[in-house]
Amino acid sequence: MLGSVIRGIIAPVLRECPPECGVVTITDVVVSEDFSYATVSVSALQSPESALKFLEGRVGELQKKLGALRRRHIPRLRFRLDRTAERGDRIDTLLKSLE
Repeated sequence: MLGSVIRGIIAPVLRECPPECGVVTITDVVVSEDFSYATVSVSALQSPESALKFLEGRVGELQKKLGALRRRHIPRLRFRLDRTAERGDRIDTLLKSLE
């Protein structure tokens, strides 16, 4: 539940990502059991590294927004690239090379 709230807080900021990132999406939010960290997985169509750098640069602002949750423990945000699509493409390429 907290993951979906965090997603809702971060999602509007994704619209401000630089144009070279293309479409940026949040693919997953995992909150640690002790609520100390929230790991946000993101995917970008064109330049995932630029999107990650942009979001990491906005961590302070996003942490302040999480402070509005008025919870005893506010998780610290961590951003990770979701490489699922890239792995899927690699597997497809490997399977096609076997044919």
